[in-house]
Amino acid sequence: MRYLWVFLSCYPLLAQTANEDSFKPYTDPPRLLLRPQRLRLLTRERERQSIRYQQFDYYLSNRAVMPEAGFALALASRITNNPTQCKSAYEWLSKTKNVDLRQRAIVLDWCAASLTEPQSSALAQSLAKSIPPITNIASLRDRAFISIAIVDSQPALSESTLRTTVAHWRTQIAPGLREATPVAPDQLYPMLELLHVIRDNIEIDLRQESPHYFIDLPLNQMLRYYPAPYPGPDNEFRVAFFTGDNEPDLNLSTMLRAAELSLVSLDNNAELAQSLQGWLLQDRYLLRSQSGIPYEFLWANPYQPGLTYHHLPNSFHDKRNGMLFIRDNWEEEAKFLCYYDGKIQLFEDGKRKLLKVSPTTPAIEMGGATILVGAQQLVKPIHFELHGSDKEAWYIVGLQPNTIYDIEIDDQELDESRTDSGGILSLDFTKPLAKTGVRVTASHFVKGTE
Repeated sequence: MRYLWVFLSCYPLLAQTANEDSFKPYTDPPRLLLRPQRLRLLTRERERQSIRYQQFDYYLSNRAVMPEAGFALALASRITNNPTQCKSAYEWLSKTKNVDLRQRAIVLDWCAASLTEPQSSALAQSLAKSIPPITNIASLRDRAFISIAIVDSQPALSESTLRTTVAHWRTQIAPGLREATPVAPDQLYPMLELLHVIRDNIEIDLRQESPHYFIDLPLNQMLRYYPAPYPGPDNEFRVAFFTGDNEPDLNLSTMLRAAELSLVSLDNNAELAQSLQGWLLQDRYLLRSQSGIPYEFLWANPYQPGLTYHHLPNSFHDKRNGMLFIRDNWEEEAKFLCYYDGKIQLFEDGKRKLLKVSPTTPAIEMGGATILVGAQQLVKPIHFELHGSDKEAWYIVGLQPNTIYDIEIDDQELDESRTDSGGILSLDFTKPLAKTGVRVTASHFVKGTE
């Protein structure tokens, strides 16, 4: 399912018209995330005392322990025009050990006007000496945040660091996204912040380097979640697919929701983004904890209309990463299946279990799709008969990865198809073919007979 034309229509000339020879931010503070349009929206939320603002303000007014107090206090100061909260954010930075670079950059960018000149200068110098080496996407985000926060005091260092940061994305990250390198779940939110600040400040849209990945991302995210909500201490959560016998990581669930809210903000005109918005804006999933509410308040936009997601496909074949996600419908009582790494995990009645994966495993019917299990060494052909529906999706799992197979359909010419990196063969039939047989065999070319 592709929405490339929507994506490109939103930014038709952005990459081509950006002055990419200059990496000096052209914007005025605040430059990090709180651009004028978002500032106006959050100020409006405060004025109307929205549920998100009330929850955010409740913790701050009652001096609750905020895990990211620098970020939370600086955000409150910008929304309320209260310099005292910026001073409190700076004091928290001064007293707390090992504060992440992201929060330090945010406090400098959002609070410089409320701090004394020595305080701002000390914070800027500290950040300039702390630019991290590139180890993952989060480090790229931190480098971008620092570069933008110190642009007024050290423009040359800011520009050179931004240049190398963008170059690394283009040469190391984007090619992987175009191919098969997955983004670790804990790197998704840092990636979205990176995309926002680069586009907002130097007019470079990093998504242009790997557009198909970002087109699929909203649907990919939605279909990774188990259908049933998970009760957390402050709110209910959607929990993304995971392996092992441990309980869900609710801190990760918090940041995945924050990433998806920011993804909608990044491109709120895209059709899939609007469906994701409809998926997200249900009050039962609103982040209410001390760690979650600053992100919920920052990114959620209740004025952005959301489309229903019930019309979306209920399966997603992640060919890039060799995974298959299927749910039989979009209700909370739905069954859910994921094929990954040669395993099938089934979720039903609130429980996860692994299914036996062998050529003798019976066909699995789910969500209008049929899943068959093959063998890596396909000695005998796989035969099946189509149902005759207008549209049928068949998946054969357990085959040899990245291998061509011959597809023979009764009374039709021989065709071929290739498995993905996980050994999944995806076959779509768009015309009703009742009682029509299909035969899948290893390609003659692969076997060396032709």
